[in-house]
Amino acid sequence: MANTRHTYQLHSKEIKEIIRNNGLPDEISTETQLWDLIIKKATYSSPKLLFPLIYEVYGKKYPQDSTIVPLSTEYSVERSDTKEISIIKADLTFQVNNSDLYHFECEITYDGQITIRMLEYDLHAALAFRSDTKNTQLVLEFPKSAVLFLQGTTKIPDYLDCQLKFQDGSTHAYRVPTVKVQSYTLEEIREKHLCLLIPFLPIRFRRQIPSDRKLRSVKSPEKQHNLEKKVQKSKEELTSFFRETILILDQEIAEGFLTETDKKLILMLLQKSMLRISYRNRNLCQEVYNMTEPVLKLPTDELFEVIHERDALKRACSKKDSEIADRDARLADQDAKLAEYKRRYGDL
Repeated sequence: MANTRHTYQLHSKEIKEIIRNNGLPDEISTETQLWDLIIKKATYSSPKLLFPLIYEVYGKKYPQDSTIVPLSTEYSVERSDTKEISIIKADLTFQVNNSDLYHFECEITYDGQITIRMLEYDLHAALAFRSDTKNTQLVLEFPKSAVLFLQGTTKIPDYLDCQLKFQDGSTHAYRVPTVKVQSYTLEEIREKHLCLLIPFLPIRFRRQIPSDRKLRSVKSPEKQHNLEKKVQKSKEELTSFFRETILILDQEIAEGFLTETDKKLILMLLQKSMLRISYRNRNLCQEVYNMTEPVLKLPTDELFEVIHERDALKRACSKKDSEIADRDARLADQDAKLAEYKRRYGDL
C-alpha cells in the first residue's frame, strides 16, 4: 500500500471490532444503511455535489449559486391489508432554487419491485410538497427521480417504467431513469465531475477479494497460493484506485469544482466503503486503514500529534528527573550517614 510518513497500525482489538461490525460504522447495522449514510452525508454536507449528477441524468445545468434544500423523506402510509399507519422512507428528496423537486434512491441490486416503490415515493412527495394556490386548478407535480444502482451493470434497464391507467381510460407512462454507478471509470467521473459517485466505486472490487474463511478452508497448496495472489492483486488494485482518486480530487480542486473540505469528505466516505468491502480479509482491512487514515488527517492533526509526543516526552523526562532526584537524595542520605559514622569512629 501507499508509503506514508506515519504508520497507523490498528491494534488487534480494533481490527476485531471492525470485523465484528462487518466493516460497518458503529451507528448502523446493515449495508443498505451504509450506502444511504454515504449519499446523505455527501449531499447534506456538500449539496453542490448533486449538480453534476442532475446534469448527467436530466441534462439540466444550474448556476453555482443555486440553492439546494433537503426535504423530509418520511411519509405516512395506510396499508391496504391491515389498515395500519406505517412510515415509508425515501433516500434523498431535495428542492433546487425553491422550485424544482428531485428524488434519488440508492439500490444495491435491481429487482422488479423498485418501480412500484419509486411510484409510491414519488406520489407521496408530490402530495407532501405541492404548492397550493387559490382559484387555480390543483396540480400534483411528480419529482424528477432517478435510481442509482450501486452494484453490477447487466440486466439493469436504462429506465424503470410502467403504465398508469386512469378511470377515464387514459394511459400515461411513468418513467424513471437509472444510473449504473459501476459503469463509470474514474476518468469519466473526472470528465463529468461526478465525484459524488466515488465512494461507491470500491464495490466493484469486492467479489475479487478472498475472505479469511475461504483462505483457511483451502487445503491445496496450489489453491492457497492462487488465493494469496488474489489478495495481493486486490491490494495493488485498491492502492492504484486510491492514488488515482486523490489525483482526480486534487485536479478538481485546482479547476475550482471542489474544495479541500469536499475532498476530505469524499475520502472519509470512501474509507467507510473500502473498509466494508475488505473486512472479511483481516490483512487487507489493515492495509486499507493504513493507506486511508493518514490522508484523512487534517493538517492540524499532525501538529497536535507532535505536541502530544512532545508532552509525552516531557512527562517521561520529568519522571526520569524525579527518579534521578530521588536517587540523589538517597545517595546524599547515605553519604551523610557515612560521614557521621566516620566522625564517631574514624576511618576503619
